[in-house]
Order: sequence, then structure tokens, then C-alpha cells
Amino acid sequence: MIYKREEYLEESPTDQKFPVKQIEVLSSIDGKESKYIGRVSLGLQTPMGVQTIPVSFEVEAASIQEAFAKFSTRADAEVEVAKKELQDELQEMRRRSQNRIVTPGDLPPTDMGRLKL
Repeated sequence: MIYKREEYLEESPTDQKFPVKQIEVLSSIDGKESKYIGRVSLGLQTPMGVQTIPVSFEVEAASIQEAFAKFSTRADAEVEVAKKELQDELQEMRRRSQNRIVTPGDLPPTDMGRLKL
């Protein structure tokens, strides 16, 4: 099926959780079907600074107004799922790094770059 894509933004400075809501509407060319895809960015503090992780989710709605009305509820649920998945990934990475066998080739040189005369 072929879809037409439109993007809508709703700004609400008073909304503390989602001050900018983004919904992408995918409409079939024949006009029989529309899908509403919500998007938010999750800010994550890392040693390299704040990293943003995009979170996308489908909003079941009959119109763009209804999709925006349901946005916060769906976004809350999907952000929690994304956070949980990210925490699980980080735990797995930590577990793997703790169980890693260090070989002599993995160690830094003992002279640490001192000049030899």
C-alpha cells in the first residue's frame, strides 16, 4: 500500500512532561486508512553528556485531534518501556564486561610511552 506522510506538532509550554508533541500521519492514497505515529525524545545523562533517544509509538485514533488527546497517555507508557529496555541493555553490557577475560594484549604498555635512552 502507498501512504502519504504529514507531520504535526503541538507546542504546550505549560506541559512539563511533553512540551512538544509530534505526530506523523500516514494516510493511504485511497483515503481508506490512516495511522498516527507519536514521537518524543528521551534525554539520557551519560558520561559524554546528555544523549537523546527517540521513542516512537502508534496512537489509535480516528482523527489528529483525538491522537493529540491520547498522546500523553501513550507516550508515558512507551517512555517507561524504552527506559526499562535501556536499563536492561546497560545491565547486560555491565555483566558482559565484568565476565570478560583480560588477556595480556588487552593491557596497556608498562612503559606508558617513556623514552628509552
